[in-house]
Amino acid sequence: MLSCEKLLDLRWNKFQRNAGLLKRQLTWLFNEHLGKKGISGFTNVDYQSKVLSIELTMPQDASHDTIRDTRGLSGTWGERSFSTLCFALALHGMTEAPFRAMDEFDVFMDAVSRKISLDTLVDFAVAHGSQWIFITPHDISMVKPGDRVKKQQLAAPRD
Repeated sequence: MLSCEKLLDLRWNKFQRNAGLLKRQLTWLFNEHLGKKGISGFTNVDYQSKVLSIELTMPQDASHDTIRDTRGLSGTWGERSFSTLCFALALHGMTEAPFRAMDEFDVFMDAVSRKISLDTLVDFAVAHGSQWIFITPHDISMVKPGDRVKKQQLAAPRD
């Protein structure tokens, strides 16, 4: 019986160590994607209270105040949409899937954020070798087709 308790303790310690490593990896990947727009961020996963919090520091904010609530981000320039996309990509980077789909991820983004987001998504998809389906009502002419990138644009719906 004693050996079972030791094995259980050993497993629990490994689980705790892995949980801490995954939290750090999530923040690292999140920051990697945010950095493409000059933003920095931090994710905090509290397993005990089952709470995930995200903090961002915007480059244009001279006070360098940390934004702790994504509702405080500008919807006009797509900051909230871009940071959400970066968080989703960080999670995607930690999981395996043969294909993924994103629907209207760029709806509230300005043209600059949309370009950065599309470039980030395409680079991520090609680097990870997975298939992605992006659904957007916006122009995707800036995405260049290639050996691993195929575009399919549907005609606009008729009213």
